[in-house]
Amino acid sequence: MNRDQANASTENDLIEIDAVQVELFNNQLFSIAEQMGETLRATAVSVNVKERLDFSCAIFDQKGDLIANAPHIPIHLGAMSECVKGIIEDNESIEPGDVFITNDPYRGGSHLPDVTVITPVFRDNDSLGSSINERQSHPRWSQHELLFWVASRAHHAEMGGITPGSMPPHSKTLGEEGVLIQNFKVLSQNQNRFDELLLLMKRGPYPSRQPRPTFPTFRPKSPPIKKAGKNCSMRCKA
Repeated sequence: MNRDQANASTENDLIEIDAVQVELFNNQLFSIAEQMGETLRATAVSVNVKERLDFSCAIFDQKGDLIANAPHIPIHLGAMSECVKGIIEDNESIEPGDVFITNDPYRGGSHLPDVTVITPVFRDNDSLGSSINERQSHPRWSQHELLFWVASRAHHAEMGGITPGSMPPHSKTLGEEGVLIQNFKVLSQNQNRFDELLLLMKRGPYPSRQPRPTFPTFRPKSPPIKKAGKNCSMRCKA
């Protein structure tokens, strides 16, 4: 074997190793998204989630681009990246422990009953209250290293609107479909803003008829968010 053949052989070996690593990480991230979905289904009380399976879960990179998703609902998954990018663009400051929700169709949403929960995952799982690494990854944000975004979208039965169920076939404006949630930070550094969310659900020309039961399973460190954040952080350490 001459030098050129040896160099070609080494390059092929490196390419093969890289391809294997890519496939390993692809499957690991895919499994995290699947686990998010199974956890969401197991902890949900809504028939829409537990029985109809009207939900989707995915993982996104620092810029909001989709990198892995479970085999859920395509119409959710195809637009969720725009939701994440909208949150990134619309917030001057994003800190560990922040959680956002939105159903804005102008920012990647579908119809208003589909509500998306979006969470940043920082190194060492800072988004869930773990230790903080003082490393800056974004010029507008604090000195924490952002690794991923995780998001889940699920159908909610009552978002207001001119008909119960929030899917009026004859609505002419967005307000007639229900309550619009735009870039709402429901957790701010792990501080719950659930009461403010309930007030939002009661506002508008056609508020929710059942604002309190609409988000019964959402709480700080909810199981799908906690599982995804922990697993993503662990994969980065491996």
